[in-house]
Amino acid sequence: MRRIFGLTGMIILLATSAQAREHESGFGFAISVPDVWLVLTRSEVAKKAELFEEDGSDRLGSVPAAMRRAVFERVEAGQLEIFYRREGLSGSFVDNVNIMRQPADLPATESQLTGVCRVLPSEFSRVFGRPIAMDRCEIRMLATRPALYLQFDGAIPGTTTLQYQLQRRAGGTLVLTATASTSNLTRMLSEFEEMVDSIRIR
Repeated sequence: MRRIFGLTGMIILLATSAQAREHESGFGFAISVPDVWLVLTRSEVAKKAELFEEDGSDRLGSVPAAMRRAVFERVEAGQLEIFYRREGLSGSFVDNVNIMRQPADLPATESQLTGVCRVLPSEFSRVFGRPIAMDRCEIRMLATRPALYLQFDGAIPGTTTLQYQLQRRAGGTLVLTATASTSNLTRMLSEFEEMVDSIRIR
C-alpha cells in the first residue's frame, strides 16, 4: 500500500523545515500557525514527494488508488502546502492541514448552496469508496470574504475533515483542508479555527 498522507516518519525526516508562527504562503496570503505545527512550503513538499509514496500504513487500504495517485501528483507538482501537528501523535495517522488552489466558484444563492450540500455526500462517497456523512455545509465569512465550510468523514476511517473554500477571484478558490483523528477533533476544531481566523489576503 502506498503512503501519500503525512505520517510520523515523515515528520522526523522533515524536522528541519520551517517552524514559524507567521507563515507567508506561496498562495498569496499570510497565516499564523501554532508552534506545535510543522510548516512545509510548496517547494519543500515537492522535494520530499517520494516520502508520500513509501510503503506504509494499512489504514490507507480503504483509500481508493485513484485518489491516492491524484494527491501524489499534486504533491509532486508542488501544488500543496502542508502543515503537520508535531505533538500529540497517536498511531500512524498525523493530524494535518493542506492548502491548495482550485478553479471553482462558490454557490452564490441559497438554492445553489442547498444543491451543493445535497450532492456532496454522494460525491465524496463515490470518490472515497465508502459512505461519507456530511456534518456541516454552510457559507461563513473568512478574511472578509464568503467561504464554503464543510465538515465530513475523512477519507481514512476514524478521521474527520474540516474544509474552507475561500473565493479569491472569479473562477478560483483557496482551499484549506484539515484532517484529524476523530479522537482529536475537538482540539483540531480549535486550532484550525485559530489558523483560518488569522488569514490576511495579500
